[in-house]
Amino acid sequence: MRLLPLCWLLGMTPALAAPVQLKLLEWGYLPAGYEQQFADYAKAHGVEATVSRIEPLLTDFDSVYRALRTRSADVVLPTSYFYKAHHQPLFKLLLPIDFSRLQHYAEVKPALKNTEYDKQGERNYSVPFSYAMFSLAYDSKQVPQAPTSWQVLANSSLSGQFAEFCDQFEPLLFSVLLSLGKSPALFASGEMLADKTLQQEVEQQLSQRLQASRGFWFNQANRCEDLRQQTFATTWGLELVECNKQNEQQWRIAMVQEGAIYALDAISIARHVGDDPARLKAAYLLVDFLLSAPLQRQMLVGTPTISASNIASRPPLSPQEQAVLPDRPLPEFDERLLVPALPAHIKNRYKRMVQQAIVASGKEGLVKQCPWDLDN
Repeated sequence: MRLLPLCWLLGMTPALAAPVQLKLLEWGYLPAGYEQQFADYAKAHGVEATVSRIEPLLTDFDSVYRALRTRSADVVLPTSYFYKAHHQPLFKLLLPIDFSRLQHYAEVKPALKNTEYDKQGERNYSVPFSYAMFSLAYDSKQVPQAPTSWQVLANSSLSGQFAEFCDQFEPLLFSVLLSLGKSPALFASGEMLADKTLQQEVEQQLSQRLQASRGFWFNQANRCEDLRQQTFATTWGLELVECNKQNEQQWRIAMVQEGAIYALDAISIARHVGDDPARLKAAYLLVDFLLSAPLQRQMLVGTPTISASNIASRPPLSPQEQAVLPDRPLPEFDERLLVPALPAHIKNRYKRMVQQAIVASGKEGLVKQCPWDLDN
């Protein structure tokens, strides 16, 4: 005799497994509607799963660390230099990636594979998602000749004509060091701190730049009004196409002679997800969905300064997108161009440098609108 489940004998319908509900901490530039697209993607792969975006959005190292430590995020998108920052605590809160579970990893650009920024031992703890260049932008309607150096921002004659982007302080300080013609290696190693003359030179240049600036702006909200009265701005470039449209400006990226500064956003899975096989399967599906060409292609519309990891993701550029880019191609990705991760003791001393420069510039009040973690 065939045994029937007890619920059937009692006339009950067996309960379906509840959908896995994933929480994603990201920067805010994913395409609108990606949550429903993921649910459809998961269902097509035989999994009932949803994803919701964590608010407030990702802003800095602490926001990632806090979300992982409290288990409020299942998947996160840290920037490359977060992984080995401080005393590398993120590795204890993340799972090493099993690339065999990712169908679309084969489509990732070769230059983005086998990276060092996220490696501990022989394992990598992230999958590359997108990268962008920290840029000097200018309104070509007001500045017909493209600037060629970061030095232009320390020019007192530009007082009040540019806004300083206040994402994290590392790219700002890094760009000041480059503007002085110094090697990026001095920043990563902390050797700059052993050279009192150079340290004073960097602080002075940073103070001059901050003093000349109109203030600070933060483009997660794509606040185009913040750029309306500007001639120059530092930026990752996500907002330039939209702000040209809204403000009737013509923002472009300048190719500075000191070299490129890149940051890469990557996808990682929280360690606690590994305790639940169903949640882990859904999390890998979410990572694979984020790597897929259709999703990344949507993300790149209107943001020509971002490059995605999927080799087939770049859609054709519109005239408005092309107009934002410099005349010559942006540099190819090179991990050596990434903003470097900083050990805690070096980062804390750099923070003090930035704090002193802010005080010297008289901009203490304005900097409070930034998500910098200078006090932590």
